[in-house]
Parts: sequence; C-alpha cells; structure tokens
Amino acid sequence: MARAPRPARFSASEPRASHSGGAGAAGAGPRSVAARAWVHSLIVAIRTVVFDVGETLIDETRIFARWADRFGIPHMAFFGTIGGVIATGGTLTEGFRLLVPGFDLAAESARWRAEDPEGEREHFGEGDLYPDVRPAFDTMRKAGLSLVIAGNQPVEAGPSLAAMDLPVAGIGISDVWGVAKPRPEFFERTLELARQSTPGLAPEEILYVGDRVDNDVLPARAAGMNAALLRRGIYGYRHAAGAEADRADVIADDLHRVADWAASRSAG
Repeated sequence: MARAPRPARFSASEPRASHSGGAGAAGAGPRSVAARAWVHSLIVAIRTVVFDVGETLIDETRIFARWADRFGIPHMAFFGTIGGVIATGGTLTEGFRLLVPGFDLAAESARWRAEDPEGEREHFGEGDLYPDVRPAFDTMRKAGLSLVIAGNQPVEAGPSLAAMDLPVAGIGISDVWGVAKPRPEFFERTLELARQSTPGLAPEEILYVGDRVDNDVLPARAAGMNAALLRRGIYGYRHAAGAEADRADVIADDLHRVADWAASRSAG
C-alpha cells in the first residue's frame, strides 16, 4: 500500500513553500507543472472549518492554575505532574488523581460550585481567548469559509463562547448534545450543525482543528473530514511529535498557519 503523503508542518521559524510551487519549482518543465495542476484538481475545496475549544481557542492556563490553588498545590508541581502523566501515556484524570487521590471531577465540580457559585472556577471568559483567534478567523472569513465551534465542554461553555461574539455560524457543546469526542456520533452532530449554515456540505469539505490526535485528528479523519493538529497546550506538543500525527492533513504552531492552509484550499 502506498504511504500517505506527510502532512504540511508550518513553523513560525521556518519559511513555507509558496502554493505556486515553492522551493525547487524554479526550472520545472511543462510535465511537472501539468502534474501539479492535476494533483491540485483532485483536492476537494474546504468550505467549513470547525474548531475544538480547549487549547485550540481557549488558553486553559488560568483554569488549571485555579485547580492547583483549590488543592493548595504549587503551580510548577501541578503542571509538571500533569504533563509527566500525559507524556507517559496517561490521562488528564489520572494526573489529577496522582495529585489528589480519589479525585472525581463531577463531584469536585459540584462542591466547588456550591462553595463559590459566582466564581470563575473551571470556566473561561474573553481573557482566556488565544490572541490569534480573532485575526485568524478574519482571514478565514475573508476567504469565504464558514466557521463553526464544536468541542467537549460543559453546558456553561456555550453561553461563554456566544458572549465573545466570534464570527461563527454555530456552536456545538458535547454536554448539550449528550455525546462527546472521540465518539463517531459527535462528528455526526458536528456535520449536522455545519450543514445548517452550509447546506449540502460534505464531510471532506470540512477541516476540523484541534490539539489532540486521539480526540480530534483520528476521529475527524474517520468521519471523512480533514484534520489540523495544533502544537499547543498540554497535549498538542506531545501529540505532534508522535507517529500518528502524520494522520493530520496539517500540523501548525498557531491558528494563523491553519488559516493560511484552509484559505489556500477554500472554494472562494
């Protein structure tokens, strides 16, 4: 079986090849030019970009810092332990339980809510939005792309995202839908949501953007969508270095690079 082409990797420190041919294109003969045109003709245009929430749009640093403060754990110890568990193949929940034996997210969240009903707790606001979100969204909208948000989040995340007034056509929240990533049903609901603003949209016309291979890249590809992997957050850097990162169509350091990639493949 032929090996799938390696995904594009955009780095802030490395120049990118132009879409007209890039490095090595100079002096190319008519046959190579025709070959590139033929390959380009096979690429299905991107019409909609769908975004995960945590560590894709939202910087979760302050949220995790509040969890550390709640348990009286120094921030360096908290972040280091969580990162170490994830780096060795463990889960976020396992990291919490190493720090706080017997930790139960639902029970602890309920206690926290009862103790501090008006506090920020594990929620986010405008101040947690990554600074590249709005300019990258502007780039994609100017390219004629429809934008949608769909991620694993509590019910409260929906109003918080809506209050930011981002130029998106829809917001999908796992706890509202009753199904979460990486289940296939989540991506079926995502497609349904995207089709509300773009009727007739096919899965292959969607780019799903997230920071995890297991929750974002692999299930999005299984659903027939394109996938972008962001190198940021407690999962992103580690996952981008793994073998399965090659399943992503593009690996990018920030949303500006994702926007450039999507815009270059848009129908507009």
